[in-house]
Amino acid sequence: MTLKLFEVAGEDPDYRPSPYCWRTRMALTHKGLAFEPVPWRAVEKSRIAKSGGGTVPVLVDGDLWLRESWDIAVHLERAYPERPALFAGEGDLTKARFLEAWANRELHLPMARALLADGFPLLAEKDKAYYLERTKRVFGQTLQALCSDPDSAIAVLQERLEPLQSVLAESDYLGGAAPGYGDYILFGSFQWARVASTRRLIPAKSAVARWFQALLAAFDGFAARQPARDHWV
Repeated sequence: MTLKLFEVAGEDPDYRPSPYCWRTRMALTHKGLAFEPVPWRAVEKSRIAKSGGGTVPVLVDGDLWLRESWDIAVHLERAYPERPALFAGEGDLTKARFLEAWANRELHLPMARALLADGFPLLAEKDKAYYLERTKRVFGQTLQALCSDPDSAIAVLQERLEPLQSVLAESDYLGGAAPGYGDYILFGSFQWARVASTRRLIPAKSAVARWFQALLAAFDGFAARQPARDHWV
């Protein structure tokens, strides 16, 4: 049975910018599980109603409708134990949960300030009013105000990435010699930048750039085949 993954798409259905959906894409690919990517727009809530929510990623696995990238990853690990592991035990699962919280709370705000205006023209036309309203609701600002100083936002991001740069200067991946779900959490954020904007968020010769390039090349270049606006690695 082929799994189905509902994920954010733009006016061009091949435009897939969501960092959360990329976490799930990489987890499925790591597990070697075939899946059907289903383009979805934010105003199409009824199409994923069986998941119990109104956001994606949503994975359909038989009769199960699963939402939230973290819950999907845990499901995949438990439902397909014979496949390559996403987590190296309970301790690694806990560390990955920390990385998720860190990325969501510390990285995504400066990234949003740097990227959202660049990606807005690529959204589906019927989604644009929704995203403008959502930006005001979530950030308390209009899109124009939020993204008024992308250079300063990138400077903040680079400062927050210093611990990650230090760790990856000494290790190939956050999972050690091979990538795991913790790597895919952060990879999703930088893949969002790669497909949505031409802005360079990290220095091209840095440890994070090297790590990102390695993950783009992983699984026979699965993630590298996603059309990009900037090849900044």
